[in-house]
Amino acid sequence: MAKMSFLILVVVLVATFLVGCGAPAVKRAPIETIPEDADVEEKIEMLEEMGNAYPEDALVHFELGNLYSDQLLAVDAMESYERALGMDPDLNKVRVNLAMLLAESDEVDSAKVLLEEAIRFDPADAKAYNNLGMVYYTELDINTAVDYFQKALEVDPGSMEAHYNLGLAFAERGLILEAIREWTMVVESGEEGETVQRARLSVERAEKQLRQE
Repeated sequence: MAKMSFLILVVVLVATFLVGCGAPAVKRAPIETIPEDADVEEKIEMLEEMGNAYPEDALVHFELGNLYSDQLLAVDAMESYERALGMDPDLNKVRVNLAMLLAESDEVDSAKVLLEEAIRFDPADAKAYNNLGMVYYTELDINTAVDYFQKALEVDPGSMEAHYNLGLAFAERGLILEAIREWTMVVESGEEGETVQRARLSVERAEKQLRQE
């Protein structure tokens, strides 16, 4: 019995040692210290400096990619996203954002593959479904687009982007009342922002169209 207890103790100690010798935690850059009211150029400069100081922090490169994308610097954005994904394959939002840049650069097939991969990685990622729907929408594959917008809403019924885009797809089908229903949900959501403004304008145009028919 004593010999057995000794063996168990040895196994526990070895296991503890092996866990302790795992890969060291990635040092995170203090991204939160970047002032929200800083201009874009200043934010980019600060993130680039953090990228040099914290070379293994994928979030730095993800945020850089977002800023580059906002500035229409597609090549720089793609490089930052690819670098972030190489550092941390679990960062699914990188796949989603990179895929949309690929789609905008007419690399539609690559965008589809990346978004499908994102959905396999996280079946609850509503943005991945929504963005894949938009890729099909721009190809005028409206039926497939509707399927993906509806899947996004199954995962996240509160996704205003998915409601708005589903309205676009319904309108493309000629289903104006259904489109108005989706856009009205966005307008009445209580949220603010570009999507709500677009939805409000879409409702006004659709209602005007109905009155003229």
